[in-house]
Amino acid sequence: MAEDALAGLSEAHRRGIRATLVFVDEALCEIQQWAEGRELCSELYRERNKLSTDQRRLLIGELERMRQVLANLRDELGLEIEVRGAEAAVHSLACSLWPHLAELKGKHLKRYGPASLAAIERLALSVDELIAGVQRMAEIARMG
Repeated sequence: MAEDALAGLSEAHRRGIRATLVFVDEALCEIQQWAEGRELCSELYRERNKLSTDQRRLLIGELERMRQVLANLRDELGLEIEVRGAEAAVHSLACSLWPHLAELKGKHLKRYGPASLAAIERLALSVDELIAGVQRMAEIARMG
């Protein structure tokens, strides 16, 4: 009966629903990593995972229930599974970093108040290095 109700959706509806469900499914993958103990650690970003054994168990159970709902919707709506290669994900993420980094340049910094020219120029050197790095990563990902 639920399938019959979903039959009234257009292809545009299905595409929109699929995009949202793929986003949710990807977020569930990240939650699963935390439930499995993930703690990333880098130069300016660190995760502290204080989830208890009970919390982890409960999260995994909820993930399984949610994935069953997603699987049912996938089947009922005839949605295709999205396969995203690492190269496409790396390229996309690297490209998305560029505008954020550009906002650390002088003219954008003025929104926080005045800064010395020396500080703006010094920061610009590092920002340019970071932008060049993400551009290289995007190019590396597209090599395949």
